[in-house]
Amino acid sequence: MKKHLVFLGNLGVIYYSWFFCLLFLAIIFCLEGSQFVNPPMVVTFFLFGLFLIYTWLTSFVSLGEKMELHLPFRRAIVLEKKPSLVGSWKCFAVYRAKISRHHSLDYLVISRKRDKNG
Repeated sequence: MKKHLVFLGNLGVIYYSWFFCLLFLAIIFCLEGSQFVNPPMVVTFFLFGLFLIYTWLTSFVSLGEKMELHLPFRRAIVLEKKPSLVGSWKCFAVYRAKISRHHSLDYLVISRKRDKNG
């Protein structure tokens, strides 16, 4: 089963801060332009959307017989054991995956609870 995730910790802060820099740059272009639609704004919003979709599609954990953690900036990491649940609240769950002996990665999974009817 494949679950999309948002990675947390130092890696997540650094990675997602670049997203917000691109978004704020697009907003600045939008507010400073004299035209209704200016090309720098369109290009930066398009890049932001493209990077956001790329990150969503390439960051997931697959929990089958071969457990792998996929991140947008690294190759697939084969996990030695199943990630442990750190905490959960409503539809959010935070897991900790042990990548190596000295390194672990926390990630957030958003999943909705399904009722008996599906």
